[in-house]
Amino acid sequence: MIQYSIEFPINEKHSVTDVLRLAHDWITGSRHTKLKKQDFKILPENAELTVSVDEETVTTGFVRTDKIELGGVKWVRIEHDSLEWTTAIVATKTNSEHLLSIQVICEALNTASRLPEPKKPVFVGQAMAQLGGGMDGQIPVAEKPFLLNEDEAAIAAALMSGAAGNKLPIVYVSATYQGSHIIDPKALSKGLSGMAHVVVEPSRAFSATLRAATNSRNVYGGNVGVYWPESNARKSYYLDDDDAEMSDIPLAIAKDVRVALANRRQRSNCNWLYLREVISRCRYEGLKATDSKELNDYVNAWDAELKAKDARIKEAENEIERLKSELRRQNVANQSASSGLLKTGSEQDLYEGEIQGLVIDSLKNYKKTILSNSRRDHVISDLLKHNSENNVRNELESKIRTLFKTYVSMSASIRSELKRLGFDVSEDGKHHKLIFQGDGRYTFSVSKTSSDRRAGKNMASDLNKTLF
Repeated sequence: MIQYSIEFPINEKHSVTDVLRLAHDWITGSRHTKLKKQDFKILPENAELTVSVDEETVTTGFVRTDKIELGGVKWVRIEHDSLEWTTAIVATKTNSEHLLSIQVICEALNTASRLPEPKKPVFVGQAMAQLGGGMDGQIPVAEKPFLLNEDEAAIAAALMSGAAGNKLPIVYVSATYQGSHIIDPKALSKGLSGMAHVVVEPSRAFSATLRAATNSRNVYGGNVGVYWPESNARKSYYLDDDDAEMSDIPLAIAKDVRVALANRRQRSNCNWLYLREVISRCRYEGLKATDSKELNDYVNAWDAELKAKDARIKEAENEIERLKSELRRQNVANQSASSGLLKTGSEQDLYEGEIQGLVIDSLKNYKKTILSNSRRDHVISDLLKHNSENNVRNELESKIRTLFKTYVSMSASIRSELKRLGFDVSEDGKHHKLIFQGDGRYTFSVSKTSSDRRAGKNMASDLNKTLF
């Protein structure tokens, strides 16, 4: 079973042999090995080199051509006579990129053995720290989050639509209605390093701009969305500050991303099978170039290349079957989503739970007009029973009434409170202009000074009627 599988660009200033030496250091520094550093003094050249001790084997392969530099380390070990662990670390470097792939497979050797919970290999952190991440399209691979600026909505839209050239998924952390973030982006990024980019939204106003650029595909209001490259796939995680299980959300995101990557086929030029194929081909070409007459050498070289090719074909066939299964599952999921009770439109919540609350409020009013104990009454009553409305709307209405109750002028405290409630405040001639949650459809004018004691109450009434 593949427990862990990732592939990401690393800093191009490092060589493939740097990766091999780091992999050897990681193995010899592990508490699970008896191998020593002196076992890996020599690196192979256009060949494989195998070192074994007891029930563990490390094979190192390296090949260099005029177009590519390719190397890898495969570590196989038996744990407690019950589990077989296989870790393959492969790096490929060309003129255009330097990729690193890491795959961990664990197989039970008997039916009584249980596979352990997958964990992120220590080597990933060592690679990030000592080799450094490279550029993945328009975004760097790093252990820290990518913080967007207010004028970078186009970048965010490209990342969400799969048009930014990135290969790793995007974990997008949206801003709450107060402009904060429910999940710690730094901790999330640390856990997802090498697997995904954590992209952080700067403000709620940014979300409103992004909505138009993404055709409303952006998560918002503090929620988190995972966007997969070169596709329209997205998964959303809905967050709540008061949720007692909120600490489990980052773990759930990391697990979902890890599982998805483990089920995705590795790129053809950065895996162990391709490395063995290239080494076999180089050996075969080398024999031809030296005009070797040793038939067995030819046969062995050719046989090794055929076996490598057969293994890759088998891998491709398995991937095709997996993709067929995944496609069937997605079709069922899409049918389920499209046949749901209500389809979401292009409108987004301007405050937490707004649209759901509007629907619930409409159902409550409608219930007053229908025949008691009728079928419609039973259906509506059941929906209201299982869908509760939050108090955000009532709280906003109350705060606006209180704020404008004795309004005379736009003081610093009133301006600050309006911003906290989600209004942008600017001057417009003899008036102040208020825009709610950055949506120009909800623009209001407020006089700079007022001698009418009812002016503030009327203003609050106009705001609440329009918004709520």
